[in-house]
Amino acid sequence: MALDGMFLYQLRHEIAQLAMDARVDRIHQPTREEIIIALRWRGGAGKLLLSANAGGARIHFTETSPENPKQPPMFCMLLRKHLGSARLIRIEQVGMDRILHLVFEAINEMGDLVELTLAVEIMGRHSNIVLVDQNGKIIDAVKRIDAEMSSVRQILPGMTYQLPPPQTEKLNLLEADVSEVVQAVMAQGDRDISKALLNTVLGMSPLTCREAENYALHGADLKAAQMAQPHQQRLGEWLSMLQLRLREHSGVPTILLENSGKPKDFPSCPSISTAAPLPQEKRRPIPLCWTISMPSGI
Repeated sequence: MALDGMFLYQLRHEIAQLAMDARVDRIHQPTREEIIIALRWRGGAGKLLLSANAGGARIHFTETSPENPKQPPMFCMLLRKHLGSARLIRIEQVGMDRILHLVFEAINEMGDLVELTLAVEIMGRHSNIVLVDQNGKIIDAVKRIDAEMSSVRQILPGMTYQLPPPQTEKLNLLEADVSEVVQAVMAQGDRDISKALLNTVLGMSPLTCREAENYALHGADLKAAQMAQPHQQRLGEWLSMLQLRLREHSGVPTILLENSGKPKDFPSCPSISTAAPLPQEKRRPIPLCWTISMPSGI
């Protein structure tokens, strides 16, 4: 399953609505790549799960209570040192990328009020959780990346934190005009429309792209450049509906199940295609996306 940038955009909004100005109560690290931050706010509390697991990187509130190691890992102890009793003041997404920055207001060893950032990078096997100080320097990370592991981007204590290389050629659906997106898709030539969308729009998962193609073609077998005016219009309608749901945060997260009940995939909103869903599959809404809790590896 892939948590795409659009799903993360909705998650960021819900987490911010619930936990803005929340105080850090406790921090645990049940596994090498997962952090749980217990937060308290006026009238409530919750546990925020951050995972850099390659097979299930994500961020959401959880009601589960995994067993913690008897001896906290070093990164967990470092987070407790720097973020203990800190206040969550901002949650920022980098464009429509799968990166969230949790900005905390904390008191340092000198007694000064500083802003520390916990960068949650949800990027498959490159996922990471990085603590950055007020000067943009890396304090530490769940996964340290040296020059032998990557010649493009190192993540080591003391280095300046740099974002992953941006996907500058892709369009942000929150900012771009829908007609511009449709023309960019058609410019992909003989690609399938779903693949053309994946190459054109930032933050769209393959599943969402297939939904768009299904709505636009309505059963026709056409490549991107072969879309006639009716197909272009339907694709524009679908993208406009998705754009509106993103801007209004009105999407309803939906999980796609096989007939056996095994989770297969999930989009940030239910299908807006008029065609029937794929055979051997069914859909079920997730009541609130910030309460989803999936084991690592799903």
